[in-house]
Amino acid sequence: MNVISLIPILGSAFAALAFLTAYIVAVFRGDVYPWWPYISDTGTTIPESCIFGELLTLTAVFASIAMVIRYKWVESFNHGMKLLQNLNLAALVTGLISCVGMTMVANFEETSIRAVHFPSSATTFGMGIVYNFMHTEITRRMSPKYSSTCVWIYRLIISMMGLLSFGLLYGFGVGAETKGKKWYGNDTAKKLEWNPEDPGWGLHLASAVSEWIIGLSVILFFLTFTFEFGKIKLRLVAEAVNSPPAQREVNETTPLIT
Repeated sequence: MNVISLIPILGSAFAALAFLTAYIVAVFRGDVYPWWPYISDTGTTIPESCIFGELLTLTAVFASIAMVIRYKWVESFNHGMKLLQNLNLAALVTGLISCVGMTMVANFEETSIRAVHFPSSATTFGMGIVYNFMHTEITRRMSPKYSSTCVWIYRLIISMMGLLSFGLLYGFGVGAETKGKKWYGNDTAKKLEWNPEDPGWGLHLASAVSEWIIGLSVILFFLTFTFEFGKIKLRLVAEAVNSPPAQREVNETTPLIT
């Protein structure tokens, strides 16, 4: 295992830490009802919001780095395949949009600025799932020569799991909000205490579980990059662009990450 293969592992680890640490602190402090709150519910109140925001931002940073490396890796095997080239670029843009949404989810709590938090959450999950499907298709097109058939099947299963959960998240969520507003009204902070005795709790529970499954699918998908990143070496090429053409024939190349 080289240093590059640690990038998706670190990104996934920071995501898992963000989810679990915020949940544990929120439950310990009594800020949320312990039975499957939404992920964002656990990262809304100080101090867990600070922990959640910092770790999720680090997740976005490492995910972005992994996406760029993945893009360059696929590009290196692209020999005149225009469709694969376009799909690879579209996946990179989609993935980076998802990462930007993630940083906004981390820093705009749902009880503070709902108009930013919820669209950002939908962007993060939605674009993330699209990214997963794009790279699942890229993997299929590159297998078995450049990628394992088992890997693309595994990625397809994870992507389908995320897509199904995305639909359930918002399907059950709309029903839960409709019934829940009968008791919490406009007091969004009261939603953090949603329990079995309150209207719409069953729908809320199903929606929240679906959100956690989406989070798990994202973590599992990025961990699959570890297999391919273990075969990559990055090098830094330094070239004096202002030098005469005759002096640019030899570039200084040094290992960057191996």
